[in-house]
Amino acid sequence: MSVISLAVSAQTRRAGLLASQTGLLPQAKGRRWALLLLYTPLLASTLLAKLSVPPFAAQSLSIAYLFILLAMVLGLLLGYLRLDTARLSFFLLFIGCIGTIQVFSTESFSLASMLLLVTLYSAYVLCLPSQDQNGEQAMHFFLQLASVLALAGIAQYGVQLAFGARFAFPVENFVPDAFLIHGFNAQAPIAYGDATFRVNGIVFAEPSFFSQFMAVAIVIELLTHNRLANVALYALALMLSYSGTGVLVLAVCGPLVLITRRHWGLAWLTLGGSLLLVVLGSYLDLDKFTGRIGEFGSTRSSASARFISGFWVFEQYLWPYPMKALFGYGAGAFPNYAIRMPFPVAEMTLFKMVFEYGVLGATLYFCFIFYCVFRSTAPILVRLAVALTLLLNGPFVPFFHGMALSLLVWPQRPDPDTLAPSRASP
Repeated sequence: MSVISLAVSAQTRRAGLLASQTGLLPQAKGRRWALLLLYTPLLASTLLAKLSVPPFAAQSLSIAYLFILLAMVLGLLLGYLRLDTARLSFFLLFIGCIGTIQVFSTESFSLASMLLLVTLYSAYVLCLPSQDQNGEQAMHFFLQLASVLALAGIAQYGVQLAFGARFAFPVENFVPDAFLIHGFNAQAPIAYGDATFRVNGIVFAEPSFFSQFMAVAIVIELLTHNRLANVALYALALMLSYSGTGVLVLAVCGPLVLITRRHWGLAWLTLGGSLLLVVLGSYLDLDKFTGRIGEFGSTRSSASARFISGFWVFEQYLWPYPMKALFGYGAGAFPNYAIRMPFPVAEMTLFKMVFEYGVLGATLYFCFIFYCVFRSTAPILVRLAVALTLLLNGPFVPFFHGMALSLLVWPQRPDPDTLAPSRASP
């Protein structure tokens, strides 16, 4: 955590120096607290992603939720975070509609699942309007954090080869199981039966989250500082995760970045590097990486469970019943039907929201969350990259929410008319 503290301090040092010269030191201290609150969702969803406490660990609920909630409460009490009335109105419409459906539905629903939805997504009605450069500072801090975690992931791979997986994955092997979230494949082999594991950056719940984080870092780096050494660092870390979800993010956003920013030299370099990797792939074990593409054809694979199997659940239990298709089976219902299938089915955002809240509820959900994300003043391709991570994971996984809140939603600069008054001014 000392590295993170230094990073936060570095971003406020110039403001603090100016404040000391002009007699505005209290404001500088307030600015430091505001930045700490802004970065809390990002830090919690990465550094604390694997940790939990009984009995929430068995329910796959990370302690990161608690820190995001604390940041919300403290931010409101101290006056740093304010309510955006436009987003609040949209949120109340969304929650009111799906809540009414739950109450009047003939199917029972999980109150805990509904409360988690309301609590977690209420964070999207807040913003930190104190400074115009919040978004730029948040992206800069994100890249600093990404550099540290990329180095951690690369070191993790080296430690694994030199000393074994036990020391390369300290959280999984030294933290008591009661304090680790369940339901995630944190220590996954590169291939079936392989003794080498895909790196997860030490702190991420799965290698897939690590790869997506590095992919978003590449997009932000190319759109801001454009430091090729950093891009290479993130790309190497992504490759060592042997996860395809980060590649999917880059496959969508990467060409758009290169074209819109006219990085023609980098485009040719990327093409040449890709061809070289194809030639040397067998020597670098990249065949295990590219071989994951074939997992879509196997119903027992992770790729099929994430992106295909849910449609079979729809085919069997949802589409044949028009009322269920429109209004859903109720909050928390998806796992009960997914286990009935003869193959694994992951709780991806699209599948879970459509199945539990129907086409109507899911439409309201995606309209609300994408309204919050794409209303940000961050570059459009950063918004797109972060939004893609929601579709690649579950709706309650803190990974997406940490990035969305710290990078896009809380640093937004809303119109003054959309701000509800707060108790104190930052």
